[in-house]
Amino acid sequence: MDNWNILLESTNDGFTIATVLEVPDCQIRDETKEGAVEKVQQLLQKRLDKAEIIKIPTPIQPSTLENPVMRFAGIFRDDPDFIEIMKEIRAEREQDSDL
Repeated sequence: MDNWNILLESTNDGFTIATVLEVPDCQIRDETKEGAVEKVQQLLQKRLDKAEIIKIPTPIQPSTLENPVMRFAGIFRDDPDFIEIMKEIRAEREQDSDL
């Protein structure tokens, strides 16, 4: 048994709309919240009785896995000013941690 996410919305005219978030076109409108939940469950079950859920592998492009910030990693590696600034920051942190 899988759990499904159901969005319940109250309308201005007193009805409740129940929508299966994973299947947005699976939606019911009813006079009560309980009725909407029950009916959307039935509608989902009817739909799943005629359906099949499969998983397929999808190749992931390496560019989508790369953190865009990483293109800047190491750009100050040989900058003497940056190295000095980092030493000062480290000294301040160590001093703060001693307090």
